[in-house]
Amino acid sequence: MSETRDIDIAGWVGRAEPDPVLFLERQAAEIILNAIALAPELQESMLLKGGTLMGMAFDSPRQTADMDFSVTFAAADDVAGRLRNSFDRTLPRAAARLGYADLVLKVQSVKYRPRKDGFAAMQAPALQMRIGYARRGSPQEAHLQRGQCADAVQVDISFNEPVFSAQVLRLVPDGTTVMAYSLIDMIAEKMRALLQQEVRNGGRRDRGRRQDVYDIALLVEALPEDASLRAGILEALRRKCRARSIEPTPASMSAQEVKERARREWASLALEIGELPDFDDRFRIVEAFYRSLPWKES
Repeated sequence: MSETRDIDIAGWVGRAEPDPVLFLERQAAEIILNAIALAPELQESMLLKGGTLMGMAFDSPRQTADMDFSVTFAAADDVAGRLRNSFDRTLPRAAARLGYADLVLKVQSVKYRPRKDGFAAMQAPALQMRIGYARRGSPQEAHLQRGQCADAVQVDISFNEPVFSAQVLRLVPDGTTVMAYSLIDMIAEKMRALLQQEVRNGGRRDRGRRQDVYDIALLVEALPEDASLRAGILEALRRKCRARSIEPTPASMSAQEVKERARREWASLALEIGELPDFDDRFRIVEAFYRSLPWKES
């Protein structure tokens, strides 16, 4: 049975009120989560992860306007259209249910990543969806209806991602529930992302993973000394690595290439968190935790 965690989403949204742009972004994110809960075909199969989950469930100060999900249903060539229809059906209902009568949300675009051809057969396909939002009656609403709204939440949806364990987020105060990654899956997938930097095909655009170093360090510093938790993280890491044709070893995180790629754009993290911690200090925490996993016992 999945663990249930109460999330004070009204408080999470309200804390952004001094920043009008962030406040509106979080209102849109709240509507999107409720839209998922209102779609039976999505509620049990879309799992929230990434920076939004870090902020809501794990008290991270890192602010991001993007929303990241893994889905448990299979990739298909027509999945973009089906997801667009689901969201456009439930977004207006979610906004009305939450009392956001002056906010209008609509899917602006859905892109196949890396491409549409052969999407269903790819190892790690993804969709990049933009959900625009505008005040009702504003000039921006006309752009929204044409699919040209500048204000939008980017929703990244990953397929074929093994999930070791999930948790239920109960959104307080109304009790709406959505699925999300567990702590085990959050840490394991972020560690896999760091290792994956080194093995990316040279033809693909490489992204630094500076946020993963920050997030893992934040999470593991608060972890209890629980052997079963560490064993679960290692098992989840191995499953996720196998799904991407990676074989992790106790020394993998110590590769210089992993560290240097993760260091890229570290300074830009200050835009999300304010005061920037030392990269080497944060990476040492990640590396030490990775090595502390029960490699010899499994």
